[in-house]
Amino acid sequence: MMTERENALEVLHWGRPDHVPLTTEAIQLVGMIPGDLDGPMKGGTDLFGVPWVPGKEGAMVKPGYTMFDDICDWDRYIKRPDLSVYDFKKFAEMEYGMVDSSDKVRTLFCQNGLFMRLVNSMGFMEGLAALAIEPEKCMDLFDYLTGYVIDYMERAIDAYHPDMVTYFEDIATASSLFMSLETYREILKPFHKKIVDYVHSKGLLFQMHTCGKCEDVMEDYVDIGVDAWHSAQCSNDIEAVQVRFEGRLVVEGGWDSQGKPGLITADEKEVREETRRCLETYGKHRGFILCPLIFNEKGNSLLVGDDRFAYIKDEWKKFQGISE
Repeated sequence: MMTERENALEVLHWGRPDHVPLTTEAIQLVGMIPGDLDGPMKGGTDLFGVPWVPGKEGAMVKPGYTMFDDICDWDRYIKRPDLSVYDFKKFAEMEYGMVDSSDKVRTLFCQNGLFMRLVNSMGFMEGLAALAIEPEKCMDLFDYLTGYVIDYMERAIDAYHPDMVTYFEDIATASSLFMSLETYREILKPFHKKIVDYVHSKGLLFQMHTCGKCEDVMEDYVDIGVDAWHSAQCSNDIEAVQVRFEGRLVVEGGWDSQGKPGLITADEKEVREETRRCLETYGKHRGFILCPLIFNEKGNSLLVGDDRFAYIKDEWKKFQGISE
Protein backbone atom coordinates (compact mmCIF):
# COMPACT_ATOMS: atom_id res chain seq x y z
CA MET A 1 0.00 0.00 0.00
CA MET A 2 1.22 3.50 -0.81
CA THR A 3 2.26 5.96 1.85
CA GLU A 4 0.13 9.10 2.12
CA ARG A 5 2.91 11.07 0.42
CA GLU A 6 3.12 8.60 -2.47
CA ASN A 7 -0.65 8.51 -2.82
CA ALA A 8 -0.95 12.33 -2.90
CA LEU A 9 1.81 12.59 -5.51
CA GLU A 10 -0.11 10.09 -7.65
CA VAL A 11 -3.13 12.40 -7.46
CA LEU A 12 -1.08 15.51 -8.22
CA HIS A 13 0.53 13.82 -11.22
CA TRP A 14 -2.71 12.23 -12.45
CA GLY A 15 -1.49 8.72 -11.74
CA ARG A 16 -3.23 5.79 -10.05
CA PRO A 17 -3.79 6.64 -6.37
CA ASP A 18 -5.21 4.23 -3.80
CA HIS A 19 -7.64 6.76 -2.34
CA VAL A 20 -8.58 10.43 -1.97
CA PRO A 21 -5.85 12.16 0.05
CA LEU A 22 -6.65 14.14 3.19
CA THR A 23 -4.61 17.34 3.40
CA THR A 24 -3.87 17.01 7.10
CA GLU A 25 -2.44 13.52 6.53
CA ALA A 26 -0.66 13.98 3.22
CA ILE A 27 0.47 17.59 2.75
CA GLN A 28 2.67 19.87 4.82
CA LEU A 29 3.08 23.62 4.35
CA VAL A 30 6.76 24.53 4.65
CA GLY A 31 8.52 27.87 4.52
CA MET A 32 6.42 29.20 7.40
CA ILE A 33 9.32 31.05 9.05
CA PRO A 34 10.31 33.21 6.06
CA GLY A 35 6.62 33.42 5.16
CA ASP A 36 5.97 35.05 8.53
CA LEU A 37 8.40 37.84 7.60
CA ASP A 38 6.25 38.60 4.55
CA GLY A 39 3.00 38.80 6.53
CA PRO A 40 3.61 38.37 10.28
CA MET A 41 0.92 36.13 11.77
CA LYS A 42 1.43 37.51 15.27
CA GLY A 43 1.45 41.11 14.12
CA GLY A 44 4.29 43.49 13.39
CA THR A 45 5.82 44.96 10.26
CA ASP A 46 6.44 42.92 7.11
CA LEU A 47 9.42 43.07 4.77
CA PHE A 48 7.87 45.94 2.82
CA GLY A 49 7.19 48.05 5.93
CA VAL A 50 3.46 47.33 6.10
CA PRO A 51 2.04 46.97 9.65
CA TRP A 52 -0.04 43.86 10.47
CA VAL A 53 -2.33 43.08 13.39
CA PRO A 54 -3.15 39.55 14.60
CA GLY A 55 -6.65 38.07 14.75
CA LYS A 56 -8.31 34.70 15.26
CA GLU A 57 -9.00 34.45 11.53
CA GLY A 58 -5.37 35.27 10.78
CA ALA A 59 -3.24 38.40 10.62
CA MET A 60 -4.33 41.33 8.45
CA VAL A 61 -2.97 44.71 7.43
CA LYS A 62 -3.67 47.32 10.12
CA PRO A 63 -7.13 48.78 9.39
CA GLY A 64 -6.97 52.18 7.72
CA TYR A 65 -3.29 51.86 6.79
CA THR A 66 -2.13 53.11 3.39
CA MET A 67 1.46 53.44 2.25
CA PHE A 68 0.44 55.68 -0.66
CA ASP A 69 -2.80 56.66 -2.38
CA ASP A 70 -1.61 57.32 -5.94
CA ILE A 71 -0.37 54.32 -7.94
CA CYS A 72 1.80 56.68 -9.99
CA ASP A 73 3.94 57.11 -6.87
CA TRP A 74 4.46 53.40 -6.15
CA ASP A 75 8.19 53.43 -6.97
CA ARG A 76 8.80 56.09 -4.31
CA TYR A 77 7.49 53.81 -1.59
CA ILE A 78 7.82 50.15 -2.57
CA LYS A 79 11.34 48.77 -2.47
CA ARG A 80 12.19 45.09 -2.88
CA PRO A 81 13.59 43.72 0.37
CA ASP A 82 17.18 42.50 0.40
CA LEU A 83 16.64 38.78 0.96
CA SER A 84 20.38 38.06 1.09
CA VAL A 85 20.40 39.08 4.76
CA TYR A 86 18.22 36.07 5.68
CA ASP A 87 19.56 32.54 6.09
CA PHE A 88 16.84 30.47 4.43
CA LYS A 89 18.74 27.24 4.97
CA LYS A 90 18.84 27.90 8.70
CA PHE A 91 15.11 28.59 8.61
CA ALA A 92 14.57 25.22 6.89
CA GLU A 93 16.71 23.38 9.44
CA MET A 94 14.75 24.96 12.28
CA GLU A 95 11.39 24.15 10.69
CA TYR A 96 12.21 20.57 9.80
CA GLY A 97 13.54 20.13 13.33
CA MET A 98 10.15 21.12 14.73
CA VAL A 99 7.88 19.29 12.26
CA ASP A 100 8.70 16.01 10.52
CA SER A 101 7.31 16.41 7.02
CA SER A 102 9.40 13.69 5.37
CA ASP A 103 6.35 11.44 4.84
CA LYS A 104 4.21 14.22 3.38
CA VAL A 105 4.15 16.26 0.19
CA ARG A 106 6.03 19.45 1.01
CA THR A 107 4.49 22.59 -0.44
CA LEU A 108 6.23 25.93 -0.10
CA PHE A 109 4.13 28.65 1.53
CA CYS A 110 4.23 31.86 -0.55
CA GLN A 111 1.69 34.37 0.68
CA ASN A 112 0.85 37.91 -0.45
CA GLY A 113 0.80 37.63 -4.22
CA LEU A 114 0.98 40.57 -6.60
CA PHE A 115 -2.61 41.75 -6.20
CA MET A 116 -2.45 41.30 -2.45
CA ARG A 117 0.73 43.38 -2.25
CA LEU A 118 -1.05 46.14 -4.21
CA VAL A 119 -4.06 46.29 -1.89
CA ASN A 120 -1.89 45.78 1.22
CA SER A 121 -0.11 48.99 0.23
CA MET A 122 -3.06 51.10 -0.97
CA GLY A 123 -6.19 49.55 0.50
CA PHE A 124 -8.78 47.62 -1.49
CA MET A 125 -10.78 50.57 -2.79
CA GLU A 126 -7.75 52.52 -3.97
CA GLY A 127 -6.05 49.41 -5.33
CA LEU A 128 -9.06 48.36 -7.38
CA ALA A 129 -9.44 51.92 -8.67
CA ALA A 130 -5.78 51.87 -9.71
CA LEU A 131 -6.36 48.74 -11.82
CA ALA A 132 -9.11 50.56 -13.69
CA ILE A 133 -7.55 54.01 -13.98
CA GLU A 134 -3.81 53.32 -14.32
CA PRO A 135 -3.40 49.75 -15.65
CA GLU A 136 0.08 50.40 -17.06
CA LYS A 137 1.35 51.69 -13.70
CA CYS A 138 -0.09 48.61 -12.02
CA MET A 139 1.71 46.43 -14.55
CA ASP A 140 4.96 48.26 -13.82
CA LEU A 141 4.48 47.50 -10.14
CA PHE A 142 3.59 43.85 -10.80
CA ASP A 143 6.64 43.44 -13.01
CA TYR A 144 8.83 44.81 -10.22
CA LEU A 145 7.18 42.59 -7.62
CA THR A 146 7.49 39.52 -9.84
CA GLY A 147 11.26 39.89 -9.59
CA TYR A 148 10.94 39.83 -5.81
CA VAL A 149 8.63 36.78 -5.82
CA ILE A 150 11.04 34.81 -8.00
CA ASP A 151 14.02 35.85 -5.86
CA TYR A 152 12.12 34.73 -2.75
CA MET A 153 11.11 31.42 -4.34
CA GLU A 154 14.63 30.71 -5.57
CA ARG A 155 16.10 31.07 -2.07
CA ALA A 156 13.27 29.17 -0.38
CA ILE A 157 13.23 26.33 -2.91
CA ASP A 158 16.99 25.87 -2.57
CA ALA A 159 16.64 25.68 1.22
CA TYR A 160 13.43 23.70 1.68
CA HIS A 161 13.49 21.36 -1.35
CA PRO A 162 9.69 21.24 -1.67
CA ASP A 163 7.61 19.14 -4.06
CA MET A 164 5.24 21.98 -4.83
CA VAL A 165 4.79 25.72 -4.38
CA THR A 166 1.50 27.10 -3.04
CA TYR A 167 1.22 30.73 -4.08
CA PHE A 168 -1.48 32.84 -2.41
CA GLU A 169 -3.37 35.28 -4.64
CA ASP A 170 -6.83 36.15 -3.31
CA ILE A 171 -8.52 37.90 -6.20
CA ALA A 172 -12.10 36.93 -5.34
CA THR A 173 -14.86 37.78 -2.88
CA ALA A 174 -17.45 35.29 -1.63
CA SER A 175 -19.61 36.10 -4.65
CA SER A 176 -17.32 37.03 -7.56
CA LEU A 177 -13.88 38.11 -8.71
CA PHE A 178 -12.64 41.48 -7.50
CA MET A 179 -12.05 42.42 -11.13
CA SER A 180 -13.30 41.55 -14.59
CA LEU A 181 -11.72 38.67 -16.46
CA GLU A 182 -10.51 41.18 -19.03
CA THR A 183 -8.68 43.12 -16.33
CA TYR A 184 -7.16 39.95 -14.91
CA ARG A 185 -6.00 38.79 -18.33
CA GLU A 186 -4.45 42.11 -19.27
CA ILE A 187 -2.85 43.17 -16.00
CA LEU A 188 -2.17 40.15 -13.79
CA LYS A 189 -2.12 37.02 -15.92
CA PRO A 190 1.18 37.73 -17.76
CA PHE A 191 3.03 38.02 -14.44
CA HIS A 192 1.35 34.98 -12.96
CA LYS A 193 2.56 33.06 -15.99
CA LYS A 194 6.15 34.18 -15.35
CA ILE A 195 5.91 32.91 -11.78
CA VAL A 196 4.36 29.59 -12.82
CA ASP A 197 6.99 29.14 -15.53
CA TYR A 198 9.75 29.74 -12.99
CA VAL A 199 8.36 27.14 -10.59
CA HIS A 200 8.04 24.61 -13.41
CA SER A 201 11.62 25.34 -14.47
CA LYS A 202 12.68 24.08 -11.04
CA GLY A 203 10.82 20.82 -11.66
CA LEU A 204 8.08 21.58 -9.12
CA LEU A 205 4.30 21.60 -9.17
CA PHE A 206 2.53 24.96 -8.91
CA GLN A 207 -0.59 25.34 -6.77
CA MET A 208 -2.62 28.55 -6.81
CA HIS A 209 -4.48 29.48 -3.64
CA THR A 210 -7.51 31.57 -4.48
CA CYS A 211 -10.47 31.33 -2.14
CA GLY A 212 -13.92 32.78 -2.71
CA LYS A 213 -16.00 32.41 -5.86
CA CYS A 214 -13.28 32.28 -8.49
CA GLU A 215 -14.34 29.47 -10.85
CA ASP A 216 -14.49 31.92 -13.79
CA VAL A 217 -10.70 32.33 -13.75
CA MET A 218 -9.90 28.62 -13.72
CA GLU A 219 -9.59 28.48 -17.51
CA ASP A 220 -6.90 31.16 -17.29
CA TYR A 221 -5.14 29.36 -14.47
CA VAL A 222 -5.03 26.17 -16.52
CA ASP A 223 -3.88 28.16 -19.55
CA ILE A 224 -0.78 29.46 -17.70
CA GLY A 225 0.04 26.01 -16.32
CA VAL A 226 -1.36 26.02 -12.78
CA ASP A 227 -1.33 22.38 -11.63
CA ALA A 228 -3.64 22.59 -8.61
CA TRP A 229 -6.24 24.92 -7.08
CA HIS A 230 -6.33 25.50 -3.30
CA SER A 231 -8.65 25.87 -1.44
CA ALA A 232 -11.78 25.29 -3.51
CA GLN A 233 -14.83 26.58 -1.66
CA CYS A 234 -18.47 25.55 -2.07
CA SER A 235 -19.49 28.91 -3.51
CA ASN A 236 -18.02 27.51 -6.74
CA ASP A 237 -19.42 24.70 -8.87
CA ILE A 238 -16.51 22.46 -7.92
CA GLU A 239 -17.81 19.43 -9.79
CA ALA A 240 -18.10 21.41 -13.02
CA VAL A 241 -14.48 22.51 -12.62
CA GLN A 242 -13.42 18.91 -11.97
CA VAL A 243 -15.20 17.62 -15.06
CA ARG A 244 -14.04 20.41 -17.35
CA PHE A 245 -10.39 20.29 -16.35
CA GLU A 246 -9.91 16.60 -15.60
CA GLY A 247 -6.29 15.67 -16.15
CA ARG A 248 -5.21 19.31 -16.06
CA LEU A 249 -6.21 20.86 -12.70
CA VAL A 250 -6.16 19.10 -9.34
CA VAL A 251 -8.69 20.45 -6.85
CA GLU A 252 -7.77 20.70 -3.16
CA GLY A 253 -10.59 21.79 -0.90
CA GLY A 254 -14.31 21.02 -1.03
CA TRP A 255 -15.12 21.67 2.63
CA ASP A 256 -18.09 23.95 3.40
CA SER A 257 -15.93 26.37 5.34
CA GLN A 258 -18.59 29.12 5.32
CA GLY A 259 -21.41 26.84 6.46
CA LYS A 260 -22.01 24.99 9.73
CA PRO A 261 -19.16 22.47 9.19
CA GLY A 262 -16.65 25.32 9.19
CA LEU A 263 -17.77 27.04 12.36
CA ILE A 264 -16.40 26.95 15.88
CA THR A 265 -19.68 25.32 16.89
CA ALA A 266 -19.44 22.43 14.39
CA ASP A 267 -19.99 19.19 16.28
CA GLU A 268 -18.89 15.61 15.62
CA LYS A 269 -22.02 14.74 13.63
CA GLU A 270 -21.64 17.78 11.38
CA VAL A 271 -17.97 17.25 10.59
CA ARG A 272 -18.48 13.55 9.91
CA GLU A 273 -21.39 14.29 7.57
CA GLU A 274 -19.34 16.94 5.77
CA THR A 275 -16.43 14.53 5.36
CA ARG A 276 -18.75 11.99 3.73
CA ARG A 277 -20.39 14.65 1.55
CA CYS A 278 -17.04 15.80 0.19
CA LEU A 279 -15.85 12.27 -0.52
CA GLU A 280 -19.14 11.23 -2.14
CA THR A 281 -19.50 14.41 -4.20
CA TYR A 282 -15.97 15.36 -5.22
CA GLY A 283 -14.06 12.19 -4.42
CA LYS A 284 -15.75 10.33 -7.27
CA HIS A 285 -13.79 12.53 -9.68
CA ARG A 286 -10.08 12.17 -10.33
CA GLY A 287 -7.66 14.78 -9.05
CA PHE A 288 -9.30 15.64 -5.72
CA ILE A 289 -7.69 16.25 -2.32
CA LEU A 290 -9.97 16.78 0.66
CA CYS A 291 -8.94 19.87 2.63
CA PRO A 292 -11.06 20.40 5.77
CA LEU A 293 -11.16 23.99 7.01
CA ILE A 294 -12.82 24.66 10.34
CA PHE A 295 -12.33 27.43 12.86
CA ASN A 296 -11.94 27.23 16.60
CA GLU A 297 -11.28 29.70 19.40
CA LYS A 298 -7.60 29.90 18.35
CA GLY A 299 -8.23 30.51 14.65
CA ASN A 300 -7.75 28.54 11.42
CA SER A 301 -7.57 24.84 12.28
CA LEU A 302 -5.06 24.10 9.52
CA LEU A 303 -2.60 26.37 11.30
CA VAL A 304 -3.50 25.88 14.96
CA GLY A 305 -4.88 22.32 14.98
CA ASP A 306 -8.26 21.05 16.13
CA ASP A 307 -9.48 18.03 18.10
CA ARG A 308 -12.25 17.54 15.54
CA PHE A 309 -9.70 16.46 12.96
CA ALA A 310 -9.84 13.07 14.70
CA TYR A 311 -13.49 12.68 13.62
CA ILE A 312 -12.63 13.73 10.07
CA LYS A 313 -9.72 11.31 9.86
CA ASP A 314 -11.82 8.46 11.26
CA GLU A 315 -14.67 9.08 8.80
CA TRP A 316 -12.23 9.49 5.91
CA LYS A 317 -10.63 6.13 6.73
CA LYS A 318 -13.97 4.34 7.19
CA PHE A 319 -15.43 5.71 3.97
CA GLN A 320 -12.46 4.54 1.89
CA GLY A 321 -11.60 1.39 3.81
CA ILE A 322 -8.18 2.66 4.84
CA SER A 323 -6.39 0.66 7.50
CA GLU A 324 -3.37 1.68 9.57
